[in-house]
Amino acid sequence: MKVMIFSHESDLDGLYSAAIGLLRYPQAMTIFLGYGAENFQKLDNFIYSATHYSPERGLIIIADLGLNDDLIETCMQIFSDAVRNGWKIMWVDHHPWSQRAIDAVKPLVEIVFDASGNKCAADLMYETLLPGSTLASKLANMAHTMDFFTKDQYLTPISELIRYYQTFPDFYDRLSELARKSAKGILWDVEMQSNYNDYVRLRDEARGQVFESMQVRPVGRFKIAYVQSSPYLQSSLFSEEVFAKTYADLAMFYSTKGKVSIRRNTDAISCRDVAAILPEGGGHAYAAGATFKSDPSDTSAVISELEAAVAKALASQL
Repeated sequence: MKVMIFSHESDLDGLYSAAIGLLRYPQAMTIFLGYGAENFQKLDNFIYSATHYSPERGLIIIADLGLNDDLIETCMQIFSDAVRNGWKIMWVDHHPWSQRAIDAVKPLVEIVFDASGNKCAADLMYETLLPGSTLASKLANMAHTMDFFTKDQYLTPISELIRYYQTFPDFYDRLSELARKSAKGILWDVEMQSNYNDYVRLRDEARGQVFESMQVRPVGRFKIAYVQSSPYLQSSLFSEEVFAKTYADLAMFYSTKGKVSIRRNTDAISCRDVAAILPEGGGHAYAAGATFKSDPSDTSAVISELEAAVAKALASQL
């Protein structure tokens, strides 16, 4: 049976969700994607090719990717076509979905969904595909530690390695190889260490440059840090340094590609609420992402747009 696994490209939860999928289906093809319309168009292209140009039927697994309301129509078209061609679809996720999104895809997709906020996607993959597997359980447990920042165990710096690999033209091949190694229980090796040594030098150089350009501004009673992100800095990990240095309540990491990652340092602000104000926004209360409309090269305009989104989100909470 043909199997395609689509998973999140940016973090350990996405990587280990794919690895658990590979443990269950070693023959699977893995594809790593981000959020937003452009990435769902890639999803469409992959699924269309697989379901139209091969007589073999199979299974599509989507893991650690949320469904925003603005992508419902796109997904309905993709899935309707795949199901007509004899494919089954399973969507495993822990991001907040609207009831509208759930109702729309439920007739076409087996949804494995957790709305409690207590599980990551790898937890759900383990429970659904391989309950009782020691390796799958450990992978899920490590993904959970990283996703929720529980700091209850040591983790290799593989999250930073994922970030580093995103700067390579063969990023997707590298990430697929990491997933296959993880599915074999190989969590770190000489090649990873060598690549990580190269990354650390670039990361430390980028850290100094980013701190020099960072701006901290008040929005109401909160301090917001606006940070021009670097391809060599992993937002979730670097946010801890930003908060320690600035005592900010919220950090907005904006990139030259028009994307923003949002992290918080207080439960009084929801990252998801801020992201919802911006285009293609989504995520969790503690971590979220979106895009912005301003020219990425116009720092003042970008910060003004992000500042307005924070102000609007905070005003809606009153």
